[in-house]
Amino acid sequence: MSFTSEDIRKLIAEQEVEVRTPGTVLFSQSRYDIQRVLGEGGMGVTCLANEYSSGNLKRPVVLKFVKDSLDPRRLEQFLNEVQLSILFNHPNLVPIYRLESETLSVIPPKVTKITRRRPHEHKMYYAVMQYIDGWNLRELVNRLRELGITLNHDLAMFIIARVARGLNYVHEYHDENNEHIGLVHRDVSPENILIDRFGRVKVADFGIAVAVKQARTDVWLKAGKMLYCSPEQMDGARLDKRSDIYNIGLLMYYLFTNNDRFGAEMRLERSRERIRRKMTRSPLSHLKKVTPRLAHICELCLRENPDERYQSCEDLATDIDIYFKETQKVLTNEQLEEMLQDLFSPHPTFVSRRFIPISGSPRLEQPGYDASMDPQAEEQIGPLPTILLDEDD
Repeated sequence: MSFTSEDIRKLIAEQEVEVRTPGTVLFSQSRYDIQRVLGEGGMGVTCLANEYSSGNLKRPVVLKFVKDSLDPRRLEQFLNEVQLSILFNHPNLVPIYRLESETLSVIPPKVTKITRRRPHEHKMYYAVMQYIDGWNLRELVNRLRELGITLNHDLAMFIIARVARGLNYVHEYHDENNEHIGLVHRDVSPENILIDRFGRVKVADFGIAVAVKQARTDVWLKAGKMLYCSPEQMDGARLDKRSDIYNIGLLMYYLFTNNDRFGAEMRLERSRERIRRKMTRSPLSHLKKVTPRLAHICELCLRENPDERYQSCEDLATDIDIYFKETQKVLTNEQLEEMLQDLFSPHPTFVSRRFIPISGSPRLEQPGYDASMDPQAEEQIGPLPTILLDEDD
């Protein structure tokens, strides 16, 4: 009886699952007590853990593990994400504190009396990240749909501006040699936009971020979520920062309408073809309840031709700032915090003195939303897995 490398891979994979089980304690630079699994996608698993450092100091953190770390491509992609994110320093990005590792040891079963059982060791890496105690945009919109309302449009634009500022930092990032890397996030979707309980907006998950200078033949250029991708991303063309701007437009549409722009197409046959065809059409017919100025900003982001979109996230964020200045509205994290606390309470009223700089009165307008008129409203789309866009539908 032989013990193959595939047997070893299987045993290591089983140990990786055990390590992520709630109740497990990991020791490295600090001690990590895993509390629960927060999410699982195609590439990784995130867990909430309590970190105990010197003096028994305690704080909640998120541990991110790469799935099937024996796959060199997955491991390389994961380490690339950590290397990038650990250098970033921006208030609208989720920071990664450090990279940790755990050594897994697998001892093959004894086959004969004279067989020497030599342990096989595998180093499993995981990232330690800031815990964002709050919600992602998918959870936010699901709650709005439960109440039959849409988000105040000014607060929606405040969120979008923060996302644009964070992504602009990434797009314009220079390395230690002051060389422009030209990063593209490629996975800007509702699940990756987080808002904490203090109204602070954070862009998360740079797992498939890529530098523009990479070759077009790199298959990872096509990675992303089909529901949240740009025309050029779906076509497998070379990407730049304008691809992320298209995705920001999809987020804007989502907050304005409570629906994913391509949600209906995703549930039909030949979804890729249907989505790609819809990308050629203007979204304005579905934004009639939105202030024309804001609808135009959204429409500019969603132009099929990248040359016709905003050419940078800075330009987009600046246009939003100009809109607020011209309408004499002042928006803050504290107002978003107040709205979120009310939204997730049993009986929201959206009344607070903090809303006066937005609405002119203590009552915050949350546009009405008639679920009976929308065939998509009854169905909520769950977390979206990361897929390869060149795979068969």
